[in-house]
Amino acid sequence: GLLSSLTSLSLGDFLQGEFPSEMGLLTKLKQLRLAENNLVNTIPKEIGRLTSLTYLDLSENNSLSGFVPAELANLSNLSGLYLYETQLTGSIPSNLCSSSLMTAQIDCAKIECNCCTEAQDGTPCFWG
Repeated sequence: GLLSSLTSLSLGDFLQGEFPSEMGLLTKLKQLRLAENNLVNTIPKEIGRLTSLTYLDLSENNSLSGFVPAELANLSNLSGLYLYETQLTGSIPSNLCSSSLMTAQIDCAKIECNCCTEAQDGTPCFWG
């Protein structure tokens, strides 16, 4: 459909419910900002299909939980990653640190990120 050629999507303070796995169909997407929503449950593994993605912001979704999907490792063009103020746990794939990732804001007390400056007090840690 028409949305398959979409390259940028920003929906803040708009979405409620589960993270739509159909986002994985938007394979030309370069920027995805779903910050400040009421997303719940987990990030679907289909996020790994968005290999053109350079910017991913899921911050301030306080009910977004579960493990950071290993499929994030497929996002080798990612330069900005924002996962703070969520309930996500796990780790950021280490290959992202050595590829194009330049900036990240992540809750280091919950998410392990070897490319972040360590901050274990619950404040976001930064890379870049």
